[in-house]
Amino acid sequence: MRKEKALLGAIFVGVVAGSGVVSATNVLPSCDYGAYVVLGNENPECQPTPAAKPEVKPAPQPQPVVEQPQPVQQPTQTIIEKRERVFTDWGPYKQKSPEELLAIIRSLLQQQSPAVSYPRNAPVGCCYGKLVKPPVYKQLIIKYVKEDGGYKVIPQPAQFRTVEKKILVRPAYHKVEVIPAKYEIKQEKIMIAPPRAVWKYHNGVYCKVEIPAEYITITRKVMVEPPKCKKVLVPAEYKVVKVQELVRDASCTKQPIPPKYDTITKTVMVKGPEVIWDAILCNVNLRPDEIKLIQERLKELGYYNGPINGQLDDTTMAAIVKFQVDHNLPAGNVSIQTLEAMGLNQLAQNYTKCEIKNLR
Repeated sequence: MRKEKALLGAIFVGVVAGSGVVSATNVLPSCDYGAYVVLGNENPECQPTPAAKPEVKPAPQPQPVVEQPQPVQQPTQTIIEKRERVFTDWGPYKQKSPEELLAIIRSLLQQQSPAVSYPRNAPVGCCYGKLVKPPVYKQLIIKYVKEDGGYKVIPQPAQFRTVEKKILVRPAYHKVEVIPAKYEIKQEKIMIAPPRAVWKYHNGVYCKVEIPAEYITITRKVMVEPPKCKKVLVPAEYKVVKVQELVRDASCTKQPIPPKYDTITKTVMVKGPEVIWDAILCNVNLRPDEIKLIQERLKELGYYNGPINGQLDDTTMAAIVKFQVDHNLPAGNVSIQTLEAMGLNQLAQNYTKCEIKNLR
């Protein structure tokens, strides 16, 4: 018996960081029930299986009609969906301590210069300084076909039902019965001596007297009806037995199996930390009581353990930078966006006039 080699379809998807190159191995279905063969230099050839000769039966049973399912629609491409997402995130910087973050941010502020200068039409009381913007990441999300669909063959055994059938055990036939002869018992007299006259002597006298006939009685069996025979019909003999009757012959059905999908995600950094120019709050325009509000809020959030002294010292700035990094905000100075993230919206409202977007 010839064995045909079948290889299940497998798709290998690789994503090169930053390039988005995807490679896949093409597969085609073979002539074996749902298997796959890898495409090479030669096209796969399917040899038809010779049909088996039908068995001749004296009384063929009707075959059940098996409804064939609709074929599973296979994806035409390996890559089903490809999405990109660009976002800013401090990423590994979040693992640093507040003091380390403050030193790193200050070093970046000294090494880089802002792209633009301060706005010419800024109102009095506004301060502008440098902030370090978080790194920019690009996330590539690819949904691909991990496993092609096919069919699941479900065998269905033959079904029977128990019925009672009356079968002939012995056919009807005739038997001969002999009717014996009929007899009657009869008595019959037989004369053994006819009547006669004889002389009798009595007291010296002879008298001639008549003697009647003599009889004897015999009993004999007389046939009144001769023997005869007749045919008697013996009915057929039947027996009721339980038999298994075929309801549906064995068959198999194909259940569609949909393709399986998987998602691969690749994230790469496309731009490192960047120094920008924006409105900030510093010792020039930020009052001590406002700094105390910031210190108290940082203490509530678990970022600050120092004294509430109303000063933007290194301990306070380290707590602010740590909060900014944890929330993916531009870091290095107190910005209006930082106040809003802390929930100090009332304080931030006093400085929204200094935002560059409001000066354009």
